[in-house]
Amino acid sequence: MPLTFHSSLAHGAAMHPATRRSGIPAGGLLGSLILHLGSVIAGTTSVPPAEPSPEAIASLIARLGDADFQARETASAELKAIGPAAVDALLAAAELDRDLEVALRARWLVDTIPLGMPHDPPEVTRLLESYKQRDFAQRVRVMHRLLRVDDDAGIEALARIIRLERSPEGSRVAAALLVREWQADNRWWPKIAARAVTGLGSSARPAAAFARAVIDFAAATTPAARDEALAAAAKALTHLERTDGDHGSRREAADDAGVDDEETSSGGDLTEVGRIFARTRIGMLLAAGHKDEAIAAAKALLAAQWEGLPGPQLVAPTIDTLVWGTNLGIPGVVDQIHDTRPDLLAAYPLVACAAAAAERARGDLGRATALADAAFAAIKAPGGGRNGRLMMQSGAFQARWGCTEWALRAYNAVLDDPQSLPLDYCQTALTAAEYLHELEREDEAAAALGRLVGPNPPRRDFNLEQQLAPLGRDERSVRARADFFASCAAAARGDAAERRRLVEAALRSLGKDVDSLIALYHLPDNTPDQRSDAVRRINEALRQIENEIQAVPDDTTGYNEYAWLVANTEGDAEKATRYSKQSLVTAFDSASYLDTLAHCRAAAGDLDGAVRWQSLAVRHEPHNRTIRKTLERFEAKAAAKP
Repeated sequence: MPLTFHSSLAHGAAMHPATRRSGIPAGGLLGSLILHLGSVIAGTTSVPPAEPSPEAIASLIARLGDADFQARETASAELKAIGPAAVDALLAAAELDRDLEVALRARWLVDTIPLGMPHDPPEVTRLLESYKQRDFAQRVRVMHRLLRVDDDAGIEALARIIRLERSPEGSRVAAALLVREWQADNRWWPKIAARAVTGLGSSARPAAAFARAVIDFAAATTPAARDEALAAAAKALTHLERTDGDHGSRREAADDAGVDDEETSSGGDLTEVGRIFARTRIGMLLAAGHKDEAIAAAKALLAAQWEGLPGPQLVAPTIDTLVWGTNLGIPGVVDQIHDTRPDLLAAYPLVACAAAAAERARGDLGRATALADAAFAAIKAPGGGRNGRLMMQSGAFQARWGCTEWALRAYNAVLDDPQSLPLDYCQTALTAAEYLHELEREDEAAAALGRLVGPNPPRRDFNLEQQLAPLGRDERSVRARADFFASCAAAARGDAAERRRLVEAALRSLGKDVDSLIALYHLPDNTPDQRSDAVRRINEALRQIENEIQAVPDDTTGYNEYAWLVANTEGDAEKATRYSKQSLVTAFDSASYLDTLAHCRAAAGDLDGAVRWQSLAVRHEPHNRTIRKTLERFEAKAAAKP
């Protein structure tokens, strides 16, 4: 499924997210589907024709599979004439009917249904106009953008896609994007839900039913109402599993055996969308106070992800589920590994690292330390620097999970090993430096880069430029970053003169280093002339970044750098916001890019919007200290707003 959802095992996970700044490389139809409009003929209003009953529509849909060709054609023509009033029943048939002829004809009949509504705002209208002409991956990007339109103005249209998208897959993706926004503590959800209800209408599609169950659960005020919504979610999840290609045979076997749907619904859809639905229901169970049931369901989900996969392919889903469960507050899902697949802990050190983080989160420090130590020893054992990349990856993961001492131990193991491969050594130095900067250990961050560009680097057995090139870096950018970190250390010591000297040194290495330009702009001892010079240099850098964007418009880095620089200094805030949103089109879940958008909103005076986007960034990087501190700052400013 080509979604850009966050995964803890994404290729870029080897680089810490804080590297964002340095350039180191997710016709109106609805509102009411019942026709109340009469036609005005010769100045008189006719009586609107009676709308067919649901039973009559169901009978016509059943005739789409009639053995007689003419009967099928007649039924198709009558349903087409009925139009919008039949749309929900047709879409349900297209997705759920076991008769292929019925499903295909129903899908054909709804294919021309427009998604737009007259009241859609211009941005939403533009997004919907080309939606049906795009391929599936591009349609998913449109869904992403609808989810992030200001003031939730695209939510109704996103819900409309759940209802009207001809393919079940597209409907499910839209629903998955929507329900991912729900969390028990999401104070923006009620507004999202209200818009979604309008878009969903009376749709009976499984994806719509699941989304509606989540909405009903969030609005429930009694345990009975919550349990009713949970049951509806379970039923919808069963239908979603049954109609998924990966699970058709499994569900049909259960049906043939006479097994009740509710009893077999584990949420074990192995697709990414299926995992989102299953995880959402588990979050609902937890919010309803059914913690034991939530843990059991999470364990079942983990076990389902193991079915039929060879050992190496188990690593990614196992780690992803462990980290998700730990962040959700149910690290006990790790017991599924201890009880049924302890071999994974011994065979795959990264799984052991994730298990250690889970044990640490639930307070078993002894077991956590033992797992982390065993994983570290297993990675280091081969010697000769052969496992440098795996060691670096373990460090990046542990940093992301908030396990600071284990992360730094892994980074240092690569940097202190004279036999580490040059590329692993360079990438680890860059990653470790950014992580130390996030921890505000600035002297250590500068020292980590000093291993590459310092006056006496410990390694001289490789060409630095050749090793940096595959990482999207060059020596100038690394020198600029090292001086910037050193300037941060000087600022922490209160040494204003040294801070200015180091910022200037950074900009001599790379004149468009955005963080150094921001630091120069905000130096507290700037004279008016120095401030004017800083603005001139910022504008020059913006022109350079703009040229790079025009040359490579699909690269998100330039959009993000432009937005970050303007949001933290001065310039065209509207354009910065637009560029920030553009970067999120292909990096939908990037905490760093969400952080940039939050800064853009703050720069525009929208502190509530800043808090919202920063809260999303924290959701994706809950252990990132810089992002969390920024959220606290935005919240304080929003609270102090008159």
